[in-house]
Amino acid sequence: MNTQQRPIHSGFGETTTADKVIRGRDLNGKVVIVTGGHSGIGLETTRVLSTAGATIVIGARDLAKARQAVSQIKNVEIYQLDLAESASDNCGRLRLYRLWRRGRAA
Repeated sequence: MNTQQRPIHSGFGETTTADKVIRGRDLNGKVVIVTGGHSGIGLETTRVLSTAGATIVIGARDLAKARQAVSQIKNVEIYQLDLAESASDNCGRLRLYRLWRRGRAA
């Protein structure tokens, strides 16, 4: 299937920053799970969502590396999660699900 892309006229473009997108949004009381939230674009996503008041949950294989990367960002929780190991995967998913439920109850 070949679907033609059409602009959605959001007011955002290729030069729009994450700070501009989140401006004016209040995420207090919300829990957000960010995959890869301690590196690259995930780290920037974590930073920006935190500035809007969200609690960010990150699953990481290397806890020390993740803690160091987000040490200056508020409201971040880091959990051991290695998707290459099924036991870790199941425990990590259960923890993330419980956090998601907590966020929905808020």
